[in-house]
Amino acid sequence: MKKCLFLLSLVGTILILVVGLSAGNLDTKGKAWLTAHSEAAAINVNGDWRAKEWGTIVLKQADGSRDVTGYGDGWDITGIVSGKQVFLLFSHHGGVAYSAVLTSEGDKNLNGSYSKGFMDEKAKGRPMEMEKTK
Repeated sequence: MKKCLFLLSLVGTILILVVGLSAGNLDTKGKAWLTAHSEAAAINVNGDWRAKEWGTIVLKQADGSRDVTGYGDGWDITGIVSGKQVFLLFSHHGGVAYSAVLTSEGDKNLNGSYSKGFMDEKAKGRPMEMEKTK
């Protein structure tokens, strides 16, 4: 019995460490991922958006700024606009859970993909489509 409890606690500790390390840190890796995209903003994504799997997403971007903040589906959103692309990080308590890369398809549509953790530029991820509602 003691051996079984020891093994369970060991496995639990390892799982907690793996999840914590894979979540990513918004202040270090997240900011580096965002600043790697440095074109001037060619679009403004300020407003309310609707994404099928995410529900309503509110993005805030000041005029002339590349920085994006927001919230949606229980996540805090931090991002950047580079050219006609939007790079978003979905986090909770500073741990990055998802990232998304979306391209403007006109004033009211953003299309691209998202993935768990930090999206690799060569990876496709899962499709994500957002339509502006306000």
